[in-house]
This record gives sequence, C-alpha cells and structure tokens, in this order.
Amino acid sequence: MKIAIIGLGLIGGSIARRLRGFHECTIAAYNRTAETLLLAKQDGVIDEGFADPGEAMDNADLIILCLYPQLNVNIIRDNLSHIKTGAIITDVSGVKSFMVKELEKILPNDVDFIGAHPMAGREVGGYKSSTDTLFNKASFLITPTQKNKPENIAIIRELAEYIGCKHVVMTTPDEHDAVIAYTSQLMHVVAVALCDSPMIERSRYFSAGSLRDCTRVAIINAEMWSELFTENKDALVDRITEMQESLEKIKQATANGDRAELEKIMKHATEQKIKWLME
Repeated sequence: MKIAIIGLGLIGGSIARRLRGFHECTIAAYNRTAETLLLAKQDGVIDEGFADPGEAMDNADLIILCLYPQLNVNIIRDNLSHIKTGAIITDVSGVKSFMVKELEKILPNDVDFIGAHPMAGREVGGYKSSTDTLFNKASFLITPTQKNKPENIAIIRELAEYIGCKHVVMTTPDEHDAVIAYTSQLMHVVAVALCDSPMIERSRYFSAGSLRDCTRVAIINAEMWSELFTENKDALVDRITEMQESLEKIKQATANGDRAELEKIMKHATEQKIKWLME
C-alpha cells in the first residue's frame, strides 16, 4: 500500500510517525517547505517527500489530507489527474459537512472520501512538534456516508487503532459538526471573548489559576480557526446562542439576588460535569 500524507504539520507528522508497518505501506508526503521534508526523511518518518502534492499522490492507495479544509479541497481539485481509480481519501479536518459537500462535487464515483477527525493536538504546531504518542488513548471520529464502501471504512478504522487511538466513533458529518461546535469551537470562542475583555489588563495578579485555565486556547491560530468557524457557522452560532441563554439565566438570578436559583444552576452543572466529563 502507498500512503500519501498531504501536509506534514503536527497532525500529519504524528500520523506518519506511527504508520510504519501498516499494510506494509510506503509513505510519501507533500509539504510546502523542503526543510520539513528533508527532516522527515532523515527521521525515517517518510520514504519520499515532494514539493508538489500531485507527485505525492501519484499511485497512492490512501491519501490523508492534513491541511486547512479549503486548502485540502483546492489541492484535490487541482490534482484529480494524479488520483488513481479506487483510491481512498480521508482527512483530519475539524469540519466534516463542508468537506463532504465540497469533495462530492469534484471527486469521481470511483474514489472514496471518508471524513475523519482525530481528537488530539498540542498548543504548538508544525512537524517539529509532532510525536509518535500524540494519539495514544485519543478518540478518532469517522464520518462515513452512504456512498462509502464498508471495506474502505474498515481501513480507516484500522488506521485509527493502529496509530494508537482508544475510542473510534462512527458518526454523521452533521452530528460531528454540531458536537464539535460545542466541545472545541465554543471553547475557543469563550477563551477569545475572555481575552477580548478590557478586564484582562487589570487581572495579572488577581487570579489563582482559573483565568489562565479558561483562556488556555486563546493563543490561537487565527487563520485556521476563523476558517473553521465560518465553515461551521450554523452549528457554531447555535452553540453560542445556547451559551448566551445559559449566561442569561445566571445573570438574571444574580441580578435578582436569587441564591436558590444560582445554587440550582450550579448543582446541575456539577452533576453534569461528574456524569459526562470525569473519565
């Protein structure tokens, strides 16, 4: 099997580091910087490196797209002649309905795109931050459609387990985007909003750690996250509206001096945290 990895950043590099031995694969990679390709080859992470994505994808059985969603789509659109009949394409993007919709417009019926999203990351990006333990015990979301062949879905599941993921979850593109808008994108919205407040300028020595914890993801890749927000705008706006409704309940109870209502809201939140997020 030949695998082509398109983008050797944190995720692409970490996947490549774990793929040795998977279906006796050879690993080709595209990256825009020659330095990264050379380093990955010296590390033994890839077999071949290319500055042209089409050359990396030539005769590939499996193509893993590891760039921003729109760039992934553009690269596939511009290199269709390099994608062989029967190839499987997957990705690691944080939006899935967008990817499915855009790639279904351009891919031939004999090429199978199966969306995926490994739930792992670090606060620093790039190949030099990649590691062969990034996916250990992580979740891996797969968003197949009715067009996908069962045997191809099985290969993506096998790949997820091979790179170390503990939980492989099958879901729909729409459900993925609805939940990720809450678990990931809304968390970045909250962190950005907290750091957008003028109060932060007065707060340096006034926090025992909660402000730092709540704003951890505010050091943000603005180019990537602004794209993810807009490509998933409907689901994210719904999650922001739900957040506003919760804040309004707390605001009104506070304004009314209603300790009983505040305690009720807080106890419910504690119960939900213990029930769902204490693993």
